[in-house]
Amino acid sequence: MFALKLAVLCTVVAALSAQEAKEPVEILTEKTFVNEKGYNFEYKTSDGVSRQEEGQLITVGDQQGIGVKGTYSYVAPNGQQYIVSFTADDKGYKPTIRIGSDNS
Repeated sequence: MFALKLAVLCTVVAALSAQEAKEPVEILTEKTFVNEKGYNFEYKTSDGVSRQEEGQLITVGDQQGIGVKGTYSYVAPNGQQYIVSFTADDKGYKPTIRIGSDNS
């Protein structure tokens, strides 16, 4: 559960960074799929934010939960693009962060 909360917190931080934009932000693409075994979604916005995530039910011992993996990216005010790939499961939240460049 902690891993899921941490993943949501990272999403909020990225969203707050996007709110500082001067121009209105448009959703360029958006896809969502949900079923009884899990979900996946992805989106891209006009300000350089993107996210792709999939979650599946996992069983650990006699407990069930959701294992999540995905990637999100955003462009910081200084023009640097940050790309975060992550997994969140019974072993915790494991991000890998890369710094790219804004290719807009």
